[in-house]
Amino acid sequence: MERKFLLAILIVTTLVFSIGYIRATPIGGARVFLLDESGKPLTNQGEVYYTIWTFDEKGSMKILQKGTLSGSILKRLISQEGVVKLNLDAPRGIAMNKGSHTAFIGVDVWVVKDGKLYTLPPESFEVKASKNTLPKNIELRFNLREARLKDLKTLNSKNSEVQPMAHDVYYVWDTVEDKSYSHQKIPVMIVENNADTSVYANIEMAFQGSYYWGPMVTVAFGDRISEKLSFDPSSITVKALGRSVTKKYKASWTATVYSHSSRYIWIKGTVHYIYQKEYYCSLSCEPTGNERYFVKIDNFDTNYYNNIYHIETGESSGKPPYSVPSHWIERTGAVYNSKADIEDFYSEIYVGTNGEGFNIGIPLGALISFLGPETAPTWLNVVVTGFSLEDYVNYAVLGHIQSTNGAYLHFRGVKSAYKMKIPIAHHWYGDTYGDTPVPVGFYIEVS
Repeated sequence: MERKFLLAILIVTTLVFSIGYIRATPIGGARVFLLDESGKPLTNQGEVYYTIWTFDEKGSMKILQKGTLSGSILKRLISQEGVVKLNLDAPRGIAMNKGSHTAFIGVDVWVVKDGKLYTLPPESFEVKASKNTLPKNIELRFNLREARLKDLKTLNSKNSEVQPMAHDVYYVWDTVEDKSYSHQKIPVMIVENNADTSVYANIEMAFQGSYYWGPMVTVAFGDRISEKLSFDPSSITVKALGRSVTKKYKASWTATVYSHSSRYIWIKGTVHYIYQKEYYCSLSCEPTGNERYFVKIDNFDTNYYNNIYHIETGESSGKPPYSVPSHWIERTGAVYNSKADIEDFYSEIYVGTNGEGFNIGIPLGALISFLGPETAPTWLNVVVTGFSLEDYVNYAVLGHIQSTNGAYLHFRGVKSAYKMKIPIAHHWYGDTYGDTPVPVGFYIEVS
C-alpha cells in the first residue's frame, strides 16, 4: 500500500513538472529568461512586471504580451523562475509581410522592491521569420543600477488619458507622437575637403550581398528628458537595440569631392520617430516622469534583382542641412597617407569592441529633428543609429577615401563626445552590451 502511495505521488509530481515544462516550451515560440546582471532570476530582486512588444508593418508599437513574475514557491514548482513564455506567430507574421529575414522584439521591465519602482531601459532580441520547431531560449540581463528609480508613495492616482489596466497595479508606456517620413536622403558619408587636391570618397554597404543586415533601433531614455534644453549624458541613456528590418541589402557609391568643397553620400529610406511617456496605473493612471524617444529606419527604397535588394544611393553637394552639434563630436587622430579606410578609424573610435555590432553612426536624430515632429526635444540631433550584419560576423559598412593624384593627405574621422550603449558581442542566447563612443556620419575631414 505504501509503495502504491509513493508511486502515485511520483506520477503526480512528474505530471506537474511535465505540465510546467510544456507550458514553458511553446512550439515555435520562445522562453525569455529575465535575469539580473549576475545571471540569476530577476524575480530574486523583487516583483517583476513586463511588456513584450514589436513594431507593426507601419513601424508603430504593437503589444504582444503583458504580465508579472514573482519568485513564489508555487511558480518554482511548476515552471522555471523568471521565465516568460512567448508565442512568436504575430511578430514573425509581421516580419514576413515586410519581407524581413528577422523579427524585432522589444522587452520592457519594471521591478518593484522595498516600496520603490525600478524602470529599466528596454532590451530587445531577434528571431528568424521562419518558424522553429523547438523553442528558442533567450536570456536578457537587466542591471538595476541602470534603472530610473521612483518612490511608489509619491505616484499619486490622478486621472489621465491612459485607461487603467485590469490589474490592481500596472505600468505602461503610452505613445504621445508617432511619425514616419518616406523617401528621405540619409547621410552615410560626409566629406569636408580642405586640401588643395580632389579626393575620391567611397562607401560600401555589405558589398558582397551575401549577408542579411539592417538598421538598428536607437532609444533615448530618462526622467523628464523632454524638459532638457541640451543633451545631458549623465541623465539620458542612449542605447542601440536590435534591427528593425533585415534583408540581403547592398549599396555602393563613389563620389569625387573637389578641393575646398564638401559633399555627402546618402541612401534613401523611411525614417521613424516615436515619443512615449511612462504611466503608473492603479485606480487611474499617473505619469511617472520617465520618457523615451525612438529613432529608426523602417525600410529602404530599393530595386530588387539578382536576389539582392539594392538600396537607392546618391550624392549631394555641400553638407547635410542637419548635423550632430559640434560640441558633441570629437575628431580622431589623423591618418597621413594617400588613402584611408573607414576601418582604420573604427579601432580608434570604439572602446572595448571592434564596432561590428554598430558600424557607422548615421545622424538620424538630426535628420528627424530637421523634419520637425512636434515633440522632438532640442537635443535629439545628438542621437545616431547604426547598422549590423547577422551575428556581427563582419563589418556591414566599409569604404575609403583617397587623393585623386596620389598625394599624401591628412584624413580625420569624427566620433561622439559621449558614450552610447551598443552590442559588443553576440551569443546564442542574446547580446552583451558595452558603453563606447561611436562614429558620427561617417564624417571625414581632409587637409
